Order: sequence, then structure tokens, then C-alpha cells
Amino acid sequence: MISDKWTALFTQFRTRTEVRGVLSSTLAGIMEPVTDSTTFPREISGLSTSNDREVMESYFRVKIFCEARRSRNRGGAAGGIADDVRDLFARALERMKQLPPEPITLAPFASVRSVRRT
Repeated sequence: MISDKWTALFTQFRTRTEVRGVLSSTLAGIMEPVTDSTTFPREISGLSTSNDREVMESYFRVKIFCEARRSRNRGGAAGGIADDVRDLFARALERMKQLPPEPITLAPFASVRSVRRT
């Protein structure tokens, strides 16, 4: 089953950044060979994976699309791809929840000069 494959894929990573990077490349691999909008629905073509919040929002976007598709009883290639993408995001989020948050790094401040008052 494909979701078991993705669970095994994400298990090896130790940071959320690594999970997001593989999620992004896997998603690009799924979307790359498809150019026809009937095969890959436009509703899920612009998914973002650059931070934790975007991954969650993208997952909910795919999940809503899949639920709406089921209620309309649509099938075919678009439905299969959407279900695969939903499973991919679900497994990535599952692994990200297991990992600790990454520390926030702030940009270094410019040194402050002493100002003489006369």
C-alpha cells in the first residue's frame, strides 16, 4: 500500500525541515509528469510546503477536495492522485508531530554605536 511506503520514507528523518523537503520533492514528482488538468485537479496544484503551517493548510485543502469529490461520487485518475497526495501529506504531518519543533533563529542585530551627547 502506498501510505505504508510513505510512512517508511518519513520515519528516517530527524527534523521537520527534512520531512518538508522530501514532502516537497515527492509532491513535485507526483505533479511533474501530469500536464492535463483533468488528470491533476487545479484545486490541489498549488500546495505549499515551506513551513509547518503551510503543510497543515495544504493538507486540509486536499482533504476538503477529497471529501467533496466523494460526495459527488467522482472517480478516475484525478481522484486517485488526490487520494495519494492526501495520504502523502497525512503521513508527513504524522511524522512532523512526532518531531520536536526546530529552534527559531533570529538575524543578528547590527552593533549599536555609543552616541556622545554634548
